[in-house]
Amino acid sequence: MPFIFFLTLDESLPGSFYVFDRLMKDAGFILVPVRVDQLQKLVASTEQNHVMVLSCVTNFREYRQFNDKVRKILKFVLKSRRLTFLSLSSFSKLNDSRVHALSKNYFFIKNPIDAKVLVNRMVSYHEMKSEKSDIWPGSHRVSVSGAA
Repeated sequence: MPFIFFLTLDESLPGSFYVFDRLMKDAGFILVPVRVDQLQKLVASTEQNHVMVLSCVTNFREYRQFNDKVRKILKFVLKSRRLTFLSLSSFSKLNDSRVHALSKNYFFIKNPIDAKVLVNRMVSYHEMKSEKSDIWPGSHRVSVSGAA
């Protein structure tokens, strides 16, 4: 079963984790909580070809924690093409989201959104990324015209 990671900002899991966990299990995925300080290790050490991390910010306290803890490390973690970061928030985009948008592995999703719709999109995106990683980039043999 493939894993999708849920970024936790506190020691306790938020209520949104349990909603997404149930829906992910129904879709055949395992939702695993991960702390901010574990993100770099996760990208470097996981056996999966592609790592998806979901962050859900629903109140001002979480928004402050996200800005204090996650923003600093996010630009370094996004340099790895193996990680896709989905930021689900009730607040506006980060000021530096333009920088992250260029990396094509940072997605901002405005809350409220139907959790089932978001999970279906995440599962489809994960499957698409997994299929792309299985394709050999040099699929055709090069031929030189005029050669015997």
